[in-house]
Amino acid sequence: MDLPFLLALKVAASASMGILIGLERTWAHKEAGVRSFAIAALLGTLSWLVAPTLAYVQVGIVLVVLLLVNVYAMWNERSLEITTSLALAAANVLGIVIGIGNFFLAFASALVITALLAWKTELVTFSSKLTVAEIRGTLLLGFLTVVVYPLLPDRFIDPWKVLNPRSVWLSVVIVSGLSFVNYVLLRQFGTRGIHYSAVLGGVVNSATTTALLGQAVQDGASTVAAAPTDVVLSDLAMILRNWALVVIFSFPQGLRASLSTVIVLVPMMLAAGMVALFAIWGSRRSRQKASHHPGREAPQQLEQEAPQKRQLKSPLELRSVLGFGVLFLLLTVISGVAHRLFGAIGFLAVVVAGALASAASSSVLVGQQLGRGQVAGSSAAIAMFLATLVGLLENIVIFWFVTRKPGPSLRLVLLTAPIVLVGVMAVVIVTIFGW
Repeated sequence: MDLPFLLALKVAASASMGILIGLERTWAHKEAGVRSFAIAALLGTLSWLVAPTLAYVQVGIVLVVLLLVNVYAMWNERSLEITTSLALAAANVLGIVIGIGNFFLAFASALVITALLAWKTELVTFSSKLTVAEIRGTLLLGFLTVVVYPLLPDRFIDPWKVLNPRSVWLSVVIVSGLSFVNYVLLRQFGTRGIHYSAVLGGVVNSATTTALLGQAVQDGASTVAAAPTDVVLSDLAMILRNWALVVIFSFPQGLRASLSTVIVLVPMMLAAGMVALFAIWGSRRSRQKASHHPGREAPQQLEQEAPQKRQLKSPLELRSVLGFGVLFLLLTVISGVAHRLFGAIGFLAVVVAGALASAASSSVLVGQQLGRGQVAGSSAAIAMFLATLVGLLENIVIFWFVTRKPGPSLRLVLLTAPIVLVGVMAVVIVTIFGW
């Protein structure tokens, strides 16, 4: 590249990056705005182009100036601009990064900085809702990932090549991390309505979510007609989670390895979504008709005002993590032995049995077997259909036992039937064509 053009490109990129961050600060009504940030970024770029030593010196000067500005503000009993000062210093350093020639790192960092500045209200609200247990759960996840995982051997420790401790622990960390992120989202957005709670809760634990929905019906905190629909939304989230886990853990063999499973689970997921949409649409039509009768209480109001008397437990509680780890370890060992002794039938039996305790563990197991090339795609698809079927039937049984109401339970059966029928058709297609 021509040298004058490269120099002009670096200057333009540096100014643009500073303007990007400065625009947000101007919008937030801060004294340091577009011009200050653009000049700080250009100062870093130009100093590096002149001499790297000069760049290091000017970084120190910028930090001293920012420190003096904040000391002066504190002396005059004005509010400190710590965040803006740090952003200005970061813009100066990113100007040096552009001078070095790493445009990607500079602009990616600038976008992150701008997002953090712009989302101040959302981040403060998010952090204020976190509990001590959730903060400890984050620390536990970090400990499991950074400390425990590197200490485990990355090899099979048995002569049958079934058990790889690091692979098992990585599965535990990934599933626990995904569940915890969704659990935090549930805590943040679940109060917006019971439909949000049903979907987000279904990703964490659909069985527990179904029990909570049934208990809400039993306590009179939710409309009887809406509860089966919310269970279907939870089932939709469970199917989506199972599909995602299979794809993630079979990825070493490429997306084609999980194609059969996708052909089975995605139509079931779409069927669940269509069933839920039609049920919600019918429920809204019923509410519109009921609104013409003043003597009837609007069920939507009951639904939205219903307090959450119970909550899902954090998936990063030590007992939950160890329980899932032990369960997945047992399933890994038993499925490996069963597959060697009884072939695909033994593997299917273990997956179905494991789904009774945790459909997520069965999904991870199927994904790992696909990733290692130890099971055929059609067998994995049948296994995931059976595991999902177990989860669907389990939710129906749980809902019946909690509510003891035959009407809503029968409605849930009728809503679940199309999902199962679509799954059966998909399994037949996969079996016939050998995908």
